[in-house]
Amino acid sequence: MARSQSSQHLAILEEILEAISRTLELRDILQQVVSIIGRVTRADSCFLYLISDHEVVLQASLNPRPHLSKIRMQVGEGITGWVAEEKKPVALARAAYADPRFKLFNQLPEDRYEAFLSVPITYRGKVIGVINVQHRRSRRYPKAMVRLLETVGKQIGGLLEVVRLVSETQALKEALETRKLMSRAKAAMMKQHGLDEAAAHKLLLKKSMDKRKSLREVAEAVILASEL
Repeated sequence: MARSQSSQHLAILEEILEAISRTLELRDILQQVVSIIGRVTRADSCFLYLISDHEVVLQASLNPRPHLSKIRMQVGEGITGWVAEEKKPVALARAAYADPRFKLFNQLPEDRYEAFLSVPITYRGKVIGVINVQHRRSRRYPKAMVRLLETVGKQIGGLLEVVRLVSETQALKEALETRKLMSRAKAAMMKQHGLDEAAAHKLLLKKSMDKRKSLREVAEAVILASEL
């Protein structure tokens, strides 16, 4: 006997929660989400977009996409942007590319896929992203599947928002730590080589490029050498 819709919702959410428990890396979590949704819907393609500065930006794909962040559109643009703006799902059984809202990217094979299902990811009534499921051949998306993805979009919205905030906080923390290390390294170089701050900063940048290491790594090495 097939599982009930509510148990299916629960199973998907449990998988996503398990993925989040393994890592707080937003990109890894988003990749897990599209993999789970792609499997459940037997999709040929699954894209997950997040909204940033009034743009809908592709963040994860079921199929490899080397330059994800280059695939973006304005809220209201394309079917994806329309879903983000209107907070409503779109389900097209065939010839999705003929829909007047459809946006062609040309470099994407999905531009010619027949069936297209798009649902919003929401948090506290606000759309924070969009999930797209596509199939190469025509197929009707049952109301149960649309409701399933809508529910998943609502359930994971809060989770993704928390992870995004944690990710941004961690990035800010790392940036502040790097700035402190840079200041200490510049001070050490100024003292050791009699440089002014601008010259010390330029030398750190040159070391970073020459050694192909991050500024943080170079700064840590300079500090360590000065303390020996």
